[in-house]
Amino acid sequence: MIVFAAIAPHGDVGLDPRLRAAMEELGRRFDAAAPDVAVVVTPHNVHVEGHFAVVTSGRVGEWETDREAASALLASGLPILGVSYGGNDPAGAEMPLDWGTEVPLGFMRARKVVVVSPARDLPLDAHLRLGEAIAALEGRVALVASADNGHAHDAGGPYGFDPAAARYDEALLEILGSPRLDFRPLALHAGPAKADSLWQLLVLQGALGEGASAELLAYAAPTYYGMAVAEVSA
Repeated sequence: MIVFAAIAPHGDVGLDPRLRAAMEELGRRFDAAAPDVAVVVTPHNVHVEGHFAVVTSGRVGEWETDREAASALLASGLPILGVSYGGNDPAGAEMPLDWGTEVPLGFMRARKVVVVSPARDLPLDAHLRLGEAIAALEGRVALVASADNGHAHDAGGPYGFDPAAARYDEALLEILGSPRLDFRPLALHAGPAKADSLWQLLVLQGALGEGASAELLAYAAPTYYGMAVAEVSA
């Protein structure tokens, strides 16, 4: 059962005090929800061609993996593979902590985690089904869509400037403020915007449904990428 869900950036939230304050507020709300496990959907962990990936290592950095929940996702019938690192026995192995997981968990201190990678070469609707599988997990589940948005806001950034970045972020904010939480239209701008959030947002949508509501706590683009902080409720 999903007891908490959020969109959380994984960039430098210290660049804007509004972002940091919003992340601190997310942390308080996370604590109040008292989840048993946090499922973090991150674009910066292992990428597996044609498949989602779920970490089966006993730990991800300092965090203990909920291996039962990870196994349930593997048994969901989706194109998803388990990934581990280092030790040959996954139960004793430790996956390095990617920044897409590290930044949100720095504010939301989970008891256990499940780290999941989206797959940009799978259909968008497959990400909705992944969200449904996460929502079906047993226990009190927090779902965190680790997401930065358009990455082409600044000509001096690594991806240059493209007005699609602003269009993407504006469309995202409109969706978050609307009564219908459908992120699929963002696909129109995601490529030229160099967006890093669509796929994680679709997982969130699949878990909570289009009737979910979002509370935007902060948005800013203090550098070449845009960051939004929001809590999403079914």
